[in-house]
Amino acid sequence: MSHISKILVVEDNPLLLLDLCDLLTDLGYSPLPATNAGAGAHLLDASIDALITDIELGAGPDGLALARLAASTLPHLPIIVVSGGVRPTAADLPAGALFFPKPYRVETLVSVLHRPSHAQAA
Repeated sequence: MSHISKILVVEDNPLLLLDLCDLLTDLGYSPLPATNAGAGAHLLDASIDALITDIELGAGPDGLALARLAASTLPHLPIIVVSGGVRPTAADLPAGALFFPKPYRVETLVSVLHRPSHAQAA
């Protein structure tokens, strides 16, 4: 299993984004915050170890579009999709992505990132 350190976090609610990034930092991760899918796509590169994205991101592409882009660009990237309203079907999610409804426990999110099925290929 590879080491997960840098997590791209995409959330349009600034308070939720700040809280999640602070909690991830407290847990020893290096979060990269983005407030929309466009900003998230701009930060998406091979240095990212995981993606956590909300589905509903305001105007522009949603988090599912970003998750699909991430999965096609970085096929071994662990992806977690969250939402307080939208409940995607398995067909809506890219292969291997996981969905968590809000509210969620941050510890639960990061624990699934370390499961062997979500570890990046060496």
